[in-house]
Formats: sequence, C-alpha cells, structure tokens
Amino acid sequence: MFEDQHVELLPARTTMQTLNIIGVGGNGGAGGAGGFAAALSAAANVVLANQSAGAFSVAGDATAANVAATGDATSGDAAAEGGAGGAGGAGGAGITG
Repeated sequence: MFEDQHVELLPARTTMQTLNIIGVGGNGGAGGAGGFAAALSAAANVVLANQSAGAFSVAGDATAANVAATGDATSGDAAAEGGAGGAGGAGGAGITG
C-alpha cells in the first residue's frame, strides 16, 4: 500500500444480516345480528244473541228466563323465527418473510 491511500474498516462488532419481517393477519370482523321476530296469537269469542222469552198465566205467577251462554275461546301457539345473522369478515392476509 501507498502512504496516501486509506482503507476504512468496519468496527468488529458490526455484522451484516438479512432481516425477515413476518406478521399475522388481523382478525375478521364480527358477524351481523339476526333479524327481529314477533309472534302474535289471539282468540275471540263473540256471541250475537237476539232472544225473547214470553210468559203468561191464567191463574197465578208466570216466570220467563232467557240465557245466552258461550263456550271458551282458545288461541293456538304462536311461533316466529328471526333472520340469520350475517357472516363475519375475513381476517387480514398478514406478511410472510
């Protein structure tokens, strides 16, 4: 070597390495809520009665009675099912080295 030439050397603690970056993807989004459902069951018992009772007597008291009676009204079971919830979103792809 000549006196007017200089060489730079790296310090002994410096090394050259490759760097790999690896990461996982993000979580997928939450699914949507299911649809609303409502069920209704109703029963009605309606009687339209137009009755008359007449009473007469030749010798003594006379009594007349008029009764309109109805039976029970029962409604059946009510059932409803809401819509299905939406699917969750896909997670992120991540980074591979």
